[in-house]
Amino acid sequence: MQMTDGEVVMNVMQAKDQRGQITICADLNCCSEEKIKDILKAQGVDLRSLKGAAKPRIPHGVKHKPHKKPANAEKKSPLAELNERIDSLVRQRAGIDDEINYLKAELTKMIDMLTGRSDE
Repeated sequence: MQMTDGEVVMNVMQAKDQRGQITICADLNCCSEEKIKDILKAQGVDLRSLKGAAKPRIPHGVKHKPHKKPANAEKKSPLAELNERIDSLVRQRAGIDDEINYLKAELTKMIDMLTGRSDE
């Protein structure tokens, strides 16, 4: 895992599409969506309350077959793969920067509250 449990929770809960963010977190951390869901449950998140489109359920006993690429699908060039990885890291950094700014603002509020410098 690249993200801590707290970072996973914050990342998912702050997303507009929280259910979709589970998939993104799983991809970024090279783990399964189930692992991310387990982390969320362990941190007290009720998965039923998440915003976003629910994935269609596969009836019990029916095996899911992953989509196969067509035989004529082109393999990505190393340059394209590198470019996609860079884009992914830039998006991940933007999320981390947003989280840092949020935490700084919360810390400032707490310090102001403790020292009596409230804006109210």
